[in-house]
Amino acid sequence: MSPFNSFTTGKGAEKRQNRSFPVTQQSATHFATQAASIQLPSYPPQPLPPPNGPAPYRFDLSSLLSAADLAAIEKAGKIVFHTVGDTGDYRGRQQDFVAALMTADAAALPDTEKPAFLYHLGDVVYFAGDIDKYGDNFYETYKEYPAFIVAIPGNHDCQPDDPQDGPVDPTKVPLDGWVQNFMSTTPAQQGSLKTGAGRTQMDLPFVYWTFTTPFATIIGLFSNVGETEAYFDQTQIDWFHGELQAASPNLPIIVTVHHPPFSGDTEHSGSTVCDSTLNAAFQATGRYPHLILSGHVHNYQRFTLETKDNNQQPIQISYVVAGAGGYTNLGTLHKIKGKYPKAPLTLENGLTLEQYDQTNFGFLRLEIDNQTIIGSYFSAPYQVSSVPTGTLVESFSINIANRTVKTL
Repeated sequence: MSPFNSFTTGKGAEKRQNRSFPVTQQSATHFATQAASIQLPSYPPQPLPPPNGPAPYRFDLSSLLSAADLAAIEKAGKIVFHTVGDTGDYRGRQQDFVAALMTADAAALPDTEKPAFLYHLGDVVYFAGDIDKYGDNFYETYKEYPAFIVAIPGNHDCQPDDPQDGPVDPTKVPLDGWVQNFMSTTPAQQGSLKTGAGRTQMDLPFVYWTFTTPFATIIGLFSNVGETEAYFDQTQIDWFHGELQAASPNLPIIVTVHHPPFSGDTEHSGSTVCDSTLNAAFQATGRYPHLILSGHVHNYQRFTLETKDNNQQPIQISYVVAGAGGYTNLGTLHKIKGKYPKAPLTLENGLTLEQYDQTNFGFLRLEIDNQTIIGSYFSAPYQVSSVPTGTLVESFSINIANRTVKTL
């Protein structure tokens, strides 16, 4: 006799559900990197706050750093920065651990290679971006971190209060914590008084915005509140097309978006909406990025996509998930024949899983000069009482002119 249907599907009468399943089933011949049909519980798309000014919502590095620091970056001939997502989980102190790893990395780098900033990939504060949690889970976390922090919001930064999770704050507005701390109109305003942290708020132009720097153009998207799938309204899509077209042809393009287009994990998976929206924009504009950075999934994964541009020239695009920044539970990948995959793993449609780390918390360091983007991922086993030196998991390079990717 076969088991009850509810055992194998989790579904009962009248839309009842007894448990959650992986986004898709794993087989020996298929390694899923995007959501199939199962959608995790989610919220409808949330409205966006008003921007700080008119489009196109650009923020230049000169607004962040002094003229002397900009001159030092130009003289060094490259820019260095950290990036990570999914940090502020108040249930544990893993976010403090990763912040300490990045702080130690910054201290150990030569003066000409100090990180200019940390680019946060979203989910700054769990579970609903509450204003009252920023002191302990953002400002205290980065109290010793020496660089400025910019960000795109994640789905939890946008999440409304859920009455089933506890008392609802009637004054809560989705994104209010992120807006107060990253879209402040007074960037000299101290972010937290009770922690004694000296970090001030950030005056970014909008929830999606373009970061212009001397060595790269970073276009940040906001993929809204969905747990499985991204969402972009037409206004943002049109803006994205415009920013791709406006980006300097002499600099590499980096796209950041919280929901990853590809992920081999068993909980979230990659977003088909994100993938199709990005691809449509690239094809419509003829502008293809060198690197796409995401969080949302709580581990590290790097993919290479082999495709062709509008002139039918072969190019390679790096897709990196860097979401092991402090959410207490790390995400695991699908298994193949009962074992976790061995990288590199050739997948379908020109996609290759180059490397991953699902065991430890960590961060990505990027170095960009006129010819190359070099990514280095560091992680370490979580410890409560001490912070070990981060171990280099892997390095990769992107040839900006040739648009090729190589594992170092």
